[in-house]
Amino acid sequence: MHWMDLVARDPVPWLLDPGNPSVRLQTLRYVYGRPVTQLAAEQRALLDWEPVANLRRRCDPMHFWGRAESPYYGGPVGNFGTLYLLAQMGVPRYPEIEPVCENLLAIGRRQDGHYAPQGGGAAPWHCYAGMALHILTHFGYGEDPRVQSAWEAMAEAVRNDPDHLGCAMDDRACRAGAVKSMAAIIHCDTDAPGGDEATMDRLCAYLLRHTYDLEGEDSDWTKLRFPRFYDTDLIELCHVLAHTAHRAHPTSQRLLRFVLDLQDADGRWHKQKVTPALAIERIFQPSRWLTFEAVHALVLNYGGVLYAS
Repeated sequence: MHWMDLVARDPVPWLLDPGNPSVRLQTLRYVYGRPVTQLAAEQRALLDWEPVANLRRRCDPMHFWGRAESPYYGGPVGNFGTLYLLAQMGVPRYPEIEPVCENLLAIGRRQDGHYAPQGGGAAPWHCYAGMALHILTHFGYGEDPRVQSAWEAMAEAVRNDPDHLGCAMDDRACRAGAVKSMAAIIHCDTDAPGGDEATMDRLCAYLLRHTYDLEGEDSDWTKLRFPRFYDTDLIELCHVLAHTAHRAHPTSQRLLRFVLDLQDADGRWHKQKVTPALAIERIFQPSRWLTFEAVHALVLNYGGVLYAS
């Protein structure tokens, strides 16, 4: 079966619209399989795109988008949140981003290697750590010893408590943390300790043991959104699982079928929840970012030849 047999209509030409250079770049890279070296023009277009250019203009040389002494301050529109937004959009490394990443390396990481907001207590924050590692590997800091230390800390935390990767703040099960940790491993371009197969298997096992009552207590997973912060949704979950052999697990396949049922008659997926940053796609309207992510998950699940025009 080809992935295009499962969509109502081929959405890829819509994803290539230069009006959204973020989605165009990621579609060419991950659906067409083009190497980054062939995408310099698309990267320049993304850096010059008004939503990204506006964020770059607003970056204060001293405090960036928030407070330099606290990367976490400001939540999704502060320093940490904006770095994560840019990484999700696929924005390439540029000179002005480097001091913000250095700030996250210097202040956001604890002495034991764990990433946690200041005052966050002793327990590891899997959401925060996964997002921080995603950011830093995306912007080319994967070989930095401070990042390596954070990988080791994350892998150790998963290894020591694989059955309860919960929320340190609320003392409850929080599968979003496992999703964010998996996304970091997927984006890792080094042989980091956190990227080993055993760590990924433990995270997948934790996620796939859950029953996912999508019409009840887990209904928020069906409210698709982009960009994301600490929250997650069904498309992001299926996308990270699709990068692993666990894509064939019955729960993975059930969740993917649910995602397919959320597409519209044009083979597009709609944003269904308001997000506090980059609200350029309207709620209840088709989202190019979400559609790209769903398409890529389908490509990874069904393999074969990548999309060809």
